[in-house]
Amino acid sequence: MDNSTAQFHKIIFKLTVDADGYPPVEYESLWGIQRGAGVYELDNTPYYLYGVSKGDWVLTRADAHELIATGVVRQSGHSTLRVFAERESERASIMQHLRSLGARCMLTRGLSLFTVDIAPEVSFCAIDQYLSSITDDQHIAYEDACLQHGAIEPARMSECLSLASLEVQA
Repeated sequence: MDNSTAQFHKIIFKLTVDADGYPPVEYESLWGIQRGAGVYELDNTPYYLYGVSKGDWVLTRADAHELIATGVVRQSGHSTLRVFAERESERASIMQHLRSLGARCMLTRGLSLFTVDIAPEVSFCAIDQYLSSITDDQHIAYEDACLQHGAIEPARMSECLSLASLEVQA
């Protein structure tokens, strides 16, 4: 199906707020395209969710007039990272470099945090090496939100999976 003619549906994800009040919201919504009964393909990159990436297929349940995500039924192969860059000029430069490596970046105005979508055909390793080289853990930092590329250390994959907001269902 061509996404330009697809009908988009808002999918709601329940978030767990930690003791420090992060994330700053209890729910996140993403756009999905229906692929089956109660199954939607995600069409954008999450900001606060763990374990879900653009292109993943999620199972939903209807609750009043909302679709609530209950599990991941198919992973897309995309990986998602979140980058914190305190200074606006640094954010712009980092995003430009990530885009030159093939990543897609999403920034919400007024936030120091942006998301990085890494499609399956893009080198995760090149992006990871670049971000590792510029991270100082004060003004620039990044975290794994969803790792689906191959050749990532098992311990890193396991840690990321342990944070997943939804279970991957077989």
